Amino acid sequence: MGRDPKHDYKSRCIYHITICKAPGCPNFSRILGSLEQPVIERSRIGEIIESQILNFPNLCSSLQPLQYVIMPDHIHFAIFARDYLPRVLGNYIGMMKVKCGQLIRAEFPLLEHVFTPDFHDRYLRPHHRLSTIIEYIRQNPYRLLVRRFNPDFFRRINNIEIGGSLWQAYGNLQLLDNPFKAPVVIHRSDSDILKANKQRRWKHLAENGGVLVSPFISPEEKSVRRQCEQTNGKIILLSNVPFGEREKPSAHDFELCAQGFLLILSPMTPLPPGRDTFLYLNAFAESISIPQ
Repeated sequence: MGRDPKHDYKSRCIYHITICKAPGCPNFSRILGSLEQPVIERSRIGEIIESQILNFPNLCSSLQPLQYVIMPDHIHFAIFARDYLPRVLGNYIGMMKVKCGQLIRAEFPLLEHVFTPDFHDRYLRPHHRLSTIIEYIRQNPYRLLVRRFNPDFFRRINNIEIGGSLWQAYGNLQLLDNPFKAPVVIHRSDSDILKANKQRRWKHLAENGGVLVSPFISPEEKSVRRQCEQTNGKIILLSNVPFGEREKPSAHDFELCAQGFLLILSPMTPLPPGRDTFLYLNAFAESISIPQ
């Protein structure tokens, strides 16, 4: 079930996995407490899921869970394949999901689905830092409480330094910390097959907790954005024009910002319209999508 055709999903590697809750399934947990001390109160369903994350070494002795979090509507975990696996990693995640479903439906017989059909993975390359992924997983409850307790968090911030340049930011700044980001760039020279493959990857990412990054200029890129929004996917929108002193996003974008689904990044000074600017924004989208 490997997503990257160039990667051997049996190989010795560390993976960051995200699995989302199916519509209609009760929440896996509640996040309580304070910003200083968030508390995860797992539901019975969440307790069963936790037991099966910890059961990975029994599915395969080479699989070692490193960190996990049970959020209300999704789970994150980092897992280490310490040796070459007998099967691809996706097989073991599928086994874990099936076992969770069996155990949960034994106690909740009317529940049809626990998880969405798929999952999202990212494997650590040599230039990635494991500590970044571990901290991202640990800080999930804190970030949820920040959104809950601080609605002002979603207002405009000026002079935020990103990638060595200054930007205005309006919306959910936490999207910058998401390790699952991908630039949405469609070139005129892209073949139909390449476009279809790109759109499939972006759809998969959006449905599994990732963030799409782009100025979304072309009609095809705008279509990708619409499809992402239809699944409550997350977006970083790049603009070439700064906000006015009292200007707010359009009603549609403002609502997405308030819900935490959108971050708009605008330059502090206008960038001239044209090919060079959009090439610059596409390159910037790629640079901030690279995991640290």
